[in-house]
Amino acid sequence: MSKRTKKVGNTGWIRAPHGIRICRRVLDLEPSRLRRAPCSKCSTVTFARKASGIFACFRCDTTVASGAYLSTPAPPVTRTERSAAASQAVGG
Repeated sequence: MSKRTKKVGNTGWIRAPHGIRICRRVLDLEPSRLRRAPCSKCSTVTFARKASGIFACFRCDTTVASGAYLSTPAPPVTRTERSAAASQAVGG
């Protein structure tokens, strides 16, 4: 008997109602979606996806909102100085 999900792995149940393109996209996202990452607060590898866009650390209970499937760290907050011309125009 042949394997039925040779090309799409464990996402074979998606194929009939949704099509092969969606099935392959899910197949690409699944390993990274299920992977655990290091927590930014306690530095242990227990940071995982809890729901769509919500990631939580199971050790220190830190909850963070991020991308729908992958946890992307927030960009660093930087402060920029206003130019002298802009401050003179405002102040007057």
